[in-house]
Amino acid sequence: MAKKSKSDFFIYLIGIVIIGFVVFQIIGYILPDQEPDYTGTFLLEAVMQRNGGRDSWSDIKKMSYTKSFQLFNEDGTIEKDLTEHHIYNFTDGVNREVTWRKGDTLYEIHRSDSAIYQIRNGVLDTQVTPEQLQSKLNAATFVVGLPFTLDSSSATLTYEGTTEFQQASCHVLKVTFQESTDVWRLYYEKETLAWKGYWVQTADHYSLVINEEMIDVGGFTLSRKRKSYRTDAQQHPTYIRASYEYDNYIIE
Repeated sequence: MAKKSKSDFFIYLIGIVIIGFVVFQIIGYILPDQEPDYTGTFLLEAVMQRNGGRDSWSDIKKMSYTKSFQLFNEDGTIEKDLTEHHIYNFTDGVNREVTWRKGDTLYEIHRSDSAIYQIRNGVLDTQVTPEQLQSKLNAATFVVGLPFTLDSSSATLTYEGTTEFQQASCHVLKVTFQESTDVWRLYYEKETLAWKGYWVQTADHYSLVINEEMIDVGGFTLSRKRKSYRTDAQQHPTYIRASYEYDNYIIE
């Protein structure tokens, strides 16, 4: 009798364990997956990983693309209509070249580790300062390099939860930079972390940028088409400010 009772006890115990495991699995299936506790840094890390990885981006030796854009005045008239050719080479320091044509004039910006200058139709252009040229290059390279250009010691990253952006639930990453009053808010789709766009508050205006089309190049998801709008403080567009289109990406 004692042996039988002991055997029954072990069978009973095994049954309890099996039932407990099944109940645990059912509860885990029914309950939603717990979302990670995001911080600004954690979200950026996740976004960079989804977008090809920080190390892979740092290993790029050469990059080139064509950028066509139109700037619009508030009344809808075209302020500027240009197509630029960008070539970046990182094999020997940092070398950048941007060329475009306006009417009969060919412009070239050349940037190396030691110098930056502009040429017009083969002649050195002394009417623009190195600071103006560097500002233009910084703006161009910053946006095309997102999200990796946010990975900077000068950036303060804050996670602001989720919100509706362009008919999608999105994570909000707030970014500010040292020595700048601009406030950036970037929007990443909640489930996929796809980059939907961003909103920037500057000293004198608000800009809303919407990514209309992205493209995969060498494992990196880059902007293909986007539009920029001036808005009020509630993100309501007041007029379209710019339209951008990127083509002919080459990454080595």
